[in-house]
Amino acid sequence: MINFDSLTLKLFAIENADFFLGAKIQKIQQPSKYEIIFSIRSSGQTRKFYINFSPDFYHLCFMSAENEKKRNFIIPKSALMFCMLLRKYVQNAKITKVNAVKNERIFEIYFDYFNELNDKISLCLAIELMGKHSNVILYNYDTNVIIGCAHNVSSEKSRERELFGSMPYVYPPKQNKKNLLKVSFDSFMNSIDRDNLFQSVSAKFNYLTMILVKEIYNKTIPFSFENFYLNLKNFLSLNSYSYYISNDYSVYFLFNIENSFQCENVNSMIDTYFSFHQNRAIKEKLRSVILKLINSRLKKLRVLKEKQDEQIKKTAKAGYYKNLADILMSNAYSGNIYSDVVSLNDFNNQKINIKVDKRLSFTENANNYYLLYKKLKSSFEHLSSLIKNTESEILYLEEQKFYTENASDLNCLKDIYSDMFYEVDNSLKEKESSTNVDYIEYKGYRIYTGKNKKQNDIILSKISSPEDIWLHPLNAAGAHVLIKINNSNDVIPDDVILKAAKIAKDYSSQKNNSKTSIIYTKRKYVKKANNKIAFVTYKNETEIVV
Repeated sequence: MINFDSLTLKLFAIENADFFLGAKIQKIQQPSKYEIIFSIRSSGQTRKFYINFSPDFYHLCFMSAENEKKRNFIIPKSALMFCMLLRKYVQNAKITKVNAVKNERIFEIYFDYFNELNDKISLCLAIELMGKHSNVILYNYDTNVIIGCAHNVSSEKSRERELFGSMPYVYPPKQNKKNLLKVSFDSFMNSIDRDNLFQSVSAKFNYLTMILVKEIYNKTIPFSFENFYLNLKNFLSLNSYSYYISNDYSVYFLFNIENSFQCENVNSMIDTYFSFHQNRAIKEKLRSVILKLINSRLKKLRVLKEKQDEQIKKTAKAGYYKNLADILMSNAYSGNIYSDVVSLNDFNNQKINIKVDKRLSFTENANNYYLLYKKLKSSFEHLSSLIKNTESEILYLEEQKFYTENASDLNCLKDIYSDMFYEVDNSLKEKESSTNVDYIEYKGYRIYTGKNKKQNDIILSKISSPEDIWLHPLNAAGAHVLIKINNSNDVIPDDVILKAAKIAKDYSSQKNNSKTSIIYTKRKYVKKANNKIAFVTYKNETEIVV
């Protein structure tokens, strides 16, 4: 990620000035405390103007519909206070002008507002994009008095500049930087530190970030400081620009770089670049939340499994106690017992010592051992059932963990979250879900891959037919894969099954293994298990190693 710099803001203002002039604010939304969306109508066109003033992603742009989805807005049912303030003063107002403040990351939008007495009041919305100090301030341009701020800044937060209602609005302290276009080559050379070139040029001159300075330096071929100086001046002259984003989204530039793609304009560059990073941050945050919940549950289940294993070991003597009871019962008519231990022959005619209660008869002691046997046997059956459920839930959670770690799509993560933890947060249930299941065409067959529980359910319940082929990694977390047949008499070629098996391996926890066992069977032999975890059971399977 790089900063949204003042030069980019200046170019944005130049590019969109005509659209802003005379435009009407139709709708105002505030999805979060760091985001505001204006629906602006101008020249028969409505565009969504997006302001982000968070410490990490501060920028502004007109959003495309595609990039709006990437930002995953959730509009609150009750508007935030600053949103209500903007709706009171700005909604339905016309924009009289816009301005990018010289050498600052401040974008100003001016409005005419008519109060209850129909008096015209000039208002200004100042959008300050300054990292952790980013803010949006609405103030009366005639009196210079602040009406309200997205974030109030008291003297305790800032010694230099307070921002809240009824205070006068003042610009941030000016940076002590020069305009390179007005600096001679000799003055330029005297200003910079050659040992710390990029930082010193950025610190001394307006509009030049370290990243831009470094890129211009690398493009100065053959290199000389005079050529470097001339290239910097040519860059700042704003004569002509193309807009590029690097393919790995590591940085964006205002001129061509290696391994990059070109954007139509500066707005498209800003929108595409930041929506990508915002989408990635949203995915990683949700992924982290899901993994934290899964790992917490797995930890508890594994501790429970250890305790259950210890308890079931104690039931291992059930058969031994039954054998003792049988021996005692076979000696029921041997007379009275006179000690705490009796020595009797077992059924192999071997001597065995049995602890007894000498106050009771052989039959009564045998019945005590039978009761102990039945108790342990019942405990064994109960614990076996509990252990099976615990193991199933552990396997299920490990599979969901695998899906979570490998999900590349936000909707896939939302499906996993809502299916597993909907009792924690129901809001995700209302959002668009990933009902589309990925597939490829191979030699005339469609091969579907389910990448979470919901997609697996769709494969089984909506996409598949009884004669289709279902595949899954053996005893491992992984995707449900389905080969869709073309007709009921179709015999699927072995190479198609092998291709699907490789897909099943590639999307499994054993993808890095040299060999992985994949099982496959007809869809009609696969059924959802009747439990809350919603596993499947299968039969008539064939195993293939890939």
